[in-house]
Amino acid sequence: MLSDANKIALVFGFMRFCARLPLWLNHAMGASLGAFYVLFPSRDRRIVWVNLTIAYPGMSGINRAKLCTAYFLSLGKTLTELGPLWMWSKDRLMPLVREVRGQALLDDAFSGGKGAMVLCPHMGTWELVGPFLSVQHPMTILYQPFEQPEIAAFMQAARERLGAKLVPTDMSGVRALLSSLKRNEFVGILPDQDPGDNGGIYAPFFAKPANTMVLASKLLRKSHAPVFFTVCERLSWGRGYRLHVLAADSDIYSEDDLISVTALNEGVERCVALNPSQYVWNYKRWRRQVDGLDPYQR
Repeated sequence: MLSDANKIALVFGFMRFCARLPLWLNHAMGASLGAFYVLFPSRDRRIVWVNLTIAYPGMSGINRAKLCTAYFLSLGKTLTELGPLWMWSKDRLMPLVREVRGQALLDDAFSGGKGAMVLCPHMGTWELVGPFLSVQHPMTILYQPFEQPEIAAFMQAARERLGAKLVPTDMSGVRALLSSLKRNEFVGILPDQDPGDNGGIYAPFFAKPANTMVLASKLLRKSHAPVFFTVCERLSWGRGYRLHVLAADSDIYSEDDLISVTALNEGVERCVALNPSQYVWNYKRWRRQVDGLDPYQR
């Protein structure tokens, strides 16, 4: 049995190894790991299958299996590319964003002096969105610190090294986000995870109720900041990335929480539609249900 110190050393060693590889080889290795992993029954594979069944009820079993396999290849790349994303220099990392679709939204974001809110689902290479945007403009990002202190400190330093500021998911973090918006800066929120017992309401996500955060809605009502969704799509053959910037529906500003968070979930669905294989399907997004039933239980 490995000690915690040895496990941490292995994690850092693996990331350093991945960072030494060119991106095409890094992604090839990640896809190979994912292809191997999907061959065997696992908790992740079962969760992915349940999620795909919920999200795409009309999809044939064959197509669902193809999407499941494609997802695990993407998941392997998500793992191996952390080395480059957290260790490469700005000059080496930024040119990997080959295209920005929706650049005009970024250009116009600060014209009103109210900052801009970036909603970035767990899709594609979301770890690159913060560094890329923070190089262009000051940015504060809400995040949940990792439980292991050594790894948490490394992750925070890596994510902040190009200019972003990370703040915790508590009231101090919320106040920091509001202050950033008042300074006409970017704020970043990952909107597609279960916010817990007190941070959300149920709203449809792929037509099934999901406990959805209300934080973004409340911040928008206070700040009236422009808001958009972002996806950093991973291109094939290690060619780099394409950043998509999508305008949010105006309903997201509604004073009614249900209307607002429904618009938020619809925005995430639009992001997923760009490349469904790159969404994080191994997360139990629907584990809390109004009726108390857990769709992930056998």
